[in-house]
Amino acid sequence: MFGFIKGIIAYKLNNIVVLDNNGVGYELIVSSMCFNHIGDIGEEAKLWTHLYVREDEMTLIGFEDLQEREVFRKLISVNGVGPKMALTILGGISAKDLSLAIATQNPSFLKNIKGVGTKIRERIMLELKEKMNSVESVQLSMTNFGQEQNMLFDNAVSILMDWGVQKTVAEQIIKDNIKPDDNMETLLAKAFRDMGR
Repeated sequence: MFGFIKGIIAYKLNNIVVLDNNGVGYELIVSSMCFNHIGDIGEEAKLWTHLYVREDEMTLIGFEDLQEREVFRKLISVNGVGPKMALTILGGISAKDLSLAIATQNPSFLKNIKGVGTKIRERIMLELKEKMNSVESVQLSMTNFGQEQNMLFDNAVSILMDWGVQKTVAEQIIKDNIKPDDNMETLLAKAFRDMGR
């Protein structure tokens, strides 16, 4: 429904953030880590979003970046892990570190997170081992680039998807071609050449 929301922070309390976007206040629940990083009331912020829908509830959840959102979505696919627990986990460990923990099958990273017991830790490690490979390989490979390059990466992937390329394929193509000094035109030219278009 919403990819991201950008606006002025109008309210911020107990992991709830309200962003004022052109006079409309969007209330988002965020992890404690995201809450501490996004800035103060009156400052501009951009949060990637996930709309969680149940029979009696619609909740907008906010994330610092696409990697955090992707890891959240993987977490809630684990049996016994709901949005509240997933946000608790992401409040205690960064999406990057969690991805590395799962990739290396090291559940000790989750030991000190309140409310996450041994069985849940083991289930997360087991169920997400395969699912996290794409997140770890594509998203973590971008950590050497700055925020501008991350945005370029995300936008280029979206454009390829608009051309009918599957998301994982688009991510891999852009990952293989992106360089720190690329602009969108240069990057897409290389990507289309790589695809033979």
